Amino acid sequence: MIQAAPPGEQKRKFIKDQVQLSANPCITLFEQQKVSYQELGISPSDPLLDTLEKINQQAEIIRLERKGFRALQYVGVIQINETTIQILPKIDYDSLAENPLRSNLSSKENAEHTAARNLISMLIYANGMKVHSQTLGALSTTRAGWLEMLTQLFATELLNQLRQGYHRDYVQQEDRLPFLRGRWNISRQFSHHPNLIEGLDVNYDDFLPDTPLNRVFRLAVRQMQPLSREQSNRNLLADLDDWLHPVQIHPHASLHLDQIHFTRLNERFKAAFDLARLFLTGHSITLLPGKQQAFVFTLDMNRLFERFVTRLLQFNAKRILPREWQECTVETQGGKAPRYLARPHLANAKPVIHLKPDILIKSFGKTRLIIDAKYKNFPDLIAYQNVVKDDLYQMITYATRFECPNVLLIYPRSIQTSPTVPLVLEIEQSPIRVFIATLNLHQPLNKLDGLIKEFREIMTCIHNHSK
Repeated sequence: MIQAAPPGEQKRKFIKDQVQLSANPCITLFEQQKVSYQELGISPSDPLLDTLEKINQQAEIIRLERKGFRALQYVGVIQINETTIQILPKIDYDSLAENPLRSNLSSKENAEHTAARNLISMLIYANGMKVHSQTLGALSTTRAGWLEMLTQLFATELLNQLRQGYHRDYVQQEDRLPFLRGRWNISRQFSHHPNLIEGLDVNYDDFLPDTPLNRVFRLAVRQMQPLSREQSNRNLLADLDDWLHPVQIHPHASLHLDQIHFTRLNERFKAAFDLARLFLTGHSITLLPGKQQAFVFTLDMNRLFERFVTRLLQFNAKRILPREWQECTVETQGGKAPRYLARPHLANAKPVIHLKPDILIKSFGKTRLIIDAKYKNFPDLIAYQNVVKDDLYQMITYATRFECPNVLLIYPRSIQTSPTVPLVLEIEQSPIRVFIATLNLHQPLNKLDGLIKEFREIMTCIHNHSK
């Protein structure tokens, strides 16, 4: 039996002695925010900008302008040598309303800290991660950036599970032994080692921790180690590297994420796996001249907001739907029966454009309401001209194809906008009504009661208007 590895005290001491992390600069921007080079203390000819320009050739994440640069719609982290640029979504809130005694943060630091915490809360909820309470509790005092928060969540969660015991499974082994164990591989034996005196080529199963699941964990640990700037996180990752020492390092383990399944025997590792998966699928390493590397980690906020709103309704339908709609079912991604926009008038031709609205509210097979969530800047609900034309066309198409006159567009609310009833647009010479509403993400998203109440008021308004 393999014993759990002890914490890596010597490795932590080496890291602490060799790396001075506190001096590493971190530039924090909010989405669509512009900052001048003068504010950053850099010149327009700084090598950092050359590197950003090379990264933008793959996907424009930060727009370089004459006097400064501007964050775009991407949320994420760019790490170039010792400089970190983190881009946060505009989902900050006033933490002093939670606890007036914790007033030691500046307004800028408060906005950055609360936005990072809300982003982590959205990621956990939208992806259905069942992170244990003691792991979440560790985030209550941290002031690190959101990627460091993600690293801390992963490392703390995995370490807690490994301390209860490794995940083990039967792993197929190939070996040459002086005795028969498992199955004799006759074809390999006589093609490579026909002289039986050298031993028997055998295949057998052994109960080991070197499983595909643990290989994913070790790969995530190894890739996080050089990226973390927080000493406490580096200590945690060094400990995990020691614990996972019996597991082989497979550089391509992330290619087999969909092949890992969970049962009652390994279910306790699911949260750590979800966090590792989020990291491994959301980042890329960009090679630069001179053997330099740039680390890029981006999130699709439109997709995240869509999943967040969908799960909010799915798992709180009884609290959100009006009393008259309590018997309704909630279907996602266009429902069980796929529908398409058009079909060519040709034999055996495939239909064109699969229609997949985020949410369908259905009753006895009939669609009562179609909902689509859009993570876009919508500063003024009263000014209906701000509705993106493409969104409006898309909702009219949904209403027509699904034979549902009521459709709802949900946007995140701007911090300057007061709550209001949904805006109603009646489509000319049609029974179709497009409702437009916003949800307030400028509140602690680890507590959902406020959002549930808002959502219920929106749905009640739509129901009353649809009578």
